[in-house]
Amino acid sequence: MIELNKIYNEDCLEGMKRIPDGSVDLLIKDPPYCIGTTSNGKKGSWSDNNLIRPFFDIYFQEIKRVLKYGAEFYINTDWRTYPFLYPIVEKHLNVKNLIVWDYEWIKAGSHYRFSHEFIIYGVNGDGKRRFSASERDVWRIRPINFTSKEKLHNAQKPVELIGKMIKNSSKEGDLILDTFMGSGTTAVCSIDLQRKYIGFEIDEKYYNIALNRISEHQPKLL
Repeated sequence: MIELNKIYNEDCLEGMKRIPDGSVDLLIKDPPYCIGTTSNGKKGSWSDNNLIRPFFDIYFQEIKRVLKYGAEFYINTDWRTYPFLYPIVEKHLNVKNLIVWDYEWIKAGSHYRFSHEFIIYGVNGDGKRRFSASERDVWRIRPINFTSKEKLHNAQKPVELIGKMIKNSSKEGDLILDTFMGSGTTAVCSIDLQRKYIGFEIDEKYYNIALNRISEHQPKLL
């Protein structure tokens, strides 16, 4: 049995084996956007993705097992990663929409500046939406400025973005799973919104950063 309200410094595939079947109410996942590149960061060929396809196939089998029937999921991605991830996710889960995260400003880029990312949204099996019917699939939320002292991870998502996912697709006391916890934003939001959480982060540096952030919010836990 796995302990709740804790982040584990380990491979998520190993860690998820300890999570009981059908026990998770919401998945929030922000995997590295490294698909299509080689290990030294240079552009690779599309066939390179075959090296990591088995990992994601096993990963989503485990996600399907641990999610409750009708539980929702959000997977952060971008235009390069989405074509690879979508068919694997759809094989195991029910993709309902592709949310566009509009930054409200522009980042770097030579052939049109980057101003958005994607979020794959769906359900394990079938389920009614928990959020308002007026919700749009374009979310305008500013990212964390790379010069900000709050920026603890290159891919760190703003609290407002993760908080919106949690509030839209779970209720107080629900269990949130984040298998790529990074700097701990999902855990911090879960604590602030009175949810339980389980997280995995394989990089020891970011694992320790996440623990430090969580320690500042821990007294708020019920």
